Amino acid sequence: MVIKVLVSIFVAFAISRAVLRYRDKSFGIFALLFWSILWAVIVFFVWLPKASDVIAEAIGVGRGVDALVYVSVVALFYASFRLYVKLEHVEHEITVLIRNFALKSKK
Repeated sequence: MVIKVLVSIFVAFAISRAVLRYRDKSFGIFALLFWSILWAVIVFFVWLPKASDVIAEAIGVGRGVDALVYVSVVALFYASFRLYVKLEHVEHEITVLIRNFALKSKK
């Protein structure tokens, strides 16, 4: 029961951060909705873990918690990959900008 309360408190905190990011225009409405729904789903499965058994049956895993862990790991790896690609793109853009700036300042 303690873990359920702690996770719920953390989720409330995370949603409040998303709302603040939306208010200061760092997030758009779609990002706010995405993160709010994601956190709400997490709280749902924390309070009703048996509901995850439906997902487990659909993907052929014995327990619902295992299915959620597998899906979460895959999602985290995908998110990590996306961040890596974006970081590489930003590094490339910075390199191009610095190179152009250096060439213009020599003239």
